[in-house]
Amino acid sequence: MTDESELPADANAPKKRLLRPEIQALRAIAVATVVVFHYWPDLISGGYIGVDVFFAISGFLITGHLVREVDRSGHVSLAGFWARRARRILPAALLVLLFCAVATFLIVPLNLWDQFFREIQASTLYVENWYLADQAVDYLGADNRPSPVQHYWSLSVEEQFYIVWPVLILIAMMIARKGSALLRRRSILVMLALLTGLSLAYSIWHTANDPAAAFFVTPTRVWEFGAGGLLAMLATSTARPQLRAAVSWLGVGMILVAAFVFTPKTAFPGTAAILPIVGTLAVIWAGSPELRWSPWHWMKLRPTQWLGDVSYSVYLWHWPLLILAPFLLLRELDTPIKLALVALTLILAALSKRFVEDPMRSGPLLAAHRPRRSFAFVLAGTGTVLLATFGALAVLNSQQNDDLVAAKALLGSKAPCLGAAARDPLNPNCVNPKLRLSVVPSPASARLGEGTKTNSQICTNDRTQRYGTLKLCVLGVPPERAKLQAALVGDSHSFKWRTGIFAAALERSWNVTSIGLEGCQFSTAVVPVGRAATESACRQWKNEVLGWLKSHPQVSTLFVAQIAELYSPSTFKASVAGYREQWGKLPPSIKQIVVLRDNPRIKPATLDCVERAIAAKRPAGALCARSRAVALDVFPDPAVAAAKSLGRRGVGAVDLSEFYCDAKRCYPVIGGLLVNSDENHVTPAFNGTLAPFLLRALDRGGWLTR
Repeated sequence: MTDESELPADANAPKKRLLRPEIQALRAIAVATVVVFHYWPDLISGGYIGVDVFFAISGFLITGHLVREVDRSGHVSLAGFWARRARRILPAALLVLLFCAVATFLIVPLNLWDQFFREIQASTLYVENWYLADQAVDYLGADNRPSPVQHYWSLSVEEQFYIVWPVLILIAMMIARKGSALLRRRSILVMLALLTGLSLAYSIWHTANDPAAAFFVTPTRVWEFGAGGLLAMLATSTARPQLRAAVSWLGVGMILVAAFVFTPKTAFPGTAAILPIVGTLAVIWAGSPELRWSPWHWMKLRPTQWLGDVSYSVYLWHWPLLILAPFLLLRELDTPIKLALVALTLILAALSKRFVEDPMRSGPLLAAHRPRRSFAFVLAGTGTVLLATFGALAVLNSQQNDDLVAAKALLGSKAPCLGAAARDPLNPNCVNPKLRLSVVPSPASARLGEGTKTNSQICTNDRTQRYGTLKLCVLGVPPERAKLQAALVGDSHSFKWRTGIFAAALERSWNVTSIGLEGCQFSTAVVPVGRAATESACRQWKNEVLGWLKSHPQVSTLFVAQIAELYSPSTFKASVAGYREQWGKLPPSIKQIVVLRDNPRIKPATLDCVERAIAAKRPAGALCARSRAVALDVFPDPAVAAAKSLGRRGVGAVDLSEFYCDAKRCYPVIGGLLVNSDENHVTPAFNGTLAPFLLRALDRGGWLTR
């Protein structure tokens, strides 16, 4: 992505360069597929493979440079290598990061600052890929909104490669330091082959077991660099031009097949990445045979070579413009706007290449001096970006502290018509004018304590109890005083019910043990696992939940709270059957099953709308409401359907949708309280106000009276 498409013409004349037009053409293909995929994913569903093309090119070029240095001088200058890489990569990267930091401060709503600025920090320190892997964010998916620097994950992988790769080559060279130059090459080759093989095996395994994280982590990508490195050491093409031209076309075809056939659902990298990597290596191996029917003719075109030359800057600029533009324009991006952004990307790429990349890489300011000047420049630039992010986060923290004080005061005031009480059908005229413009917690504080007790505070056990790998949170009164002992199971949506269950448990003297796992549903149906649960971990969790229930026969009631997805008729039917089958495994001690119907969804930008309404002093609930048809009705809850289909006494569902929605719309702010902390999770503050209405519904159903 960031390496010169040139190689020394001769080992004894390292400053004389021979242009590799096929590598520039590969870069042009790679960056074009990435940009089109990000802007129009329906056109190139697998355009993300462009990054893999960049990785293979980097492995080929960097390994070639380092091995030639070993051949020429008998050693590797780590300081010199790292200084050259820093001059090549960091000036433009830091410029774009600083731009993203300033733009985020100026136009991005506060509710996204924490995520965006922390990702800018991770990108500045070149650990963005590990940050995203830790979050286990599905590419272009999941609860987190895409940040303007999410694409820096690939630069982080490359930077880690640049740090470690020369050290490994130096170690391999030192092992054979008393041997000949040929022996040193063989030692490097063995090391490279071993590392590449191990990384490929790990990539295949990790992609099968945890695809969301596998996409980002460095060990699953090392083999892609290694494959390019092996080509640099092994292949000197002496084949006939006709064969090389055919191989070149084959390689281009493999890359394009991957780009157009793969989708975001393809298990990647794993074995799927072999296709674009082999295609890239084929094009590099073939070179650029000048035959009439060879790819040479389009490869050498000035637009192709120019795009390859500015591909790094294009990659840096295209994504922030795409992500930040909606915040500036306050509208979704249509094709004309996207075309304008692509044009702006090319202009910014040309400018940064001309005035930032080239002068810093080869100009007299840094290149004419010792490496320490380059390192000092890098530290200064890195420090500037980090200082900007820490300053912004300090502003955010101050605002959040003020928000939490206000939230605690309001929630402790017992104001009439607060939260769900404002939609009580038995008191339809419940209106508190003082809450008309109230929004507690604010969107910026929605994922914090919100003025309510945190999970660690509402868990009555002194420390989190465990059963195998299960983490247990005990709510309500001690078991010896409890009139009812129950369990609350489910995914992360069950966690959000802890506040309401806690209040209900104190009211009725219950003892409730909350047992949940993010992304895992208490069903035998195979469903896409979420951010924190692999399929094997989910299976283990369900087995251990059954084990815990069997070992606690005093627990007679099971509350079930889980996410409802967008289902096809067949998957919905399978999910209903999965819940019924899972409940069939429950021990006889479970007498009642109560399903808590899942909550409505908001749009990703709803919290932004709420922030703008607060600033404009307008009622956010009505201004930012969403159609019930798309917020709730399209998300049927299969657990509710399973409970109803059993037709068994003691099994039922509680549907509190009327406290979120009326006949036409669902509201993001109700009774002065913010309903959602993100696209599909409810704030504990609002959930706590559902407790009396949960008890009312349970009393009507008669499930817990026996």
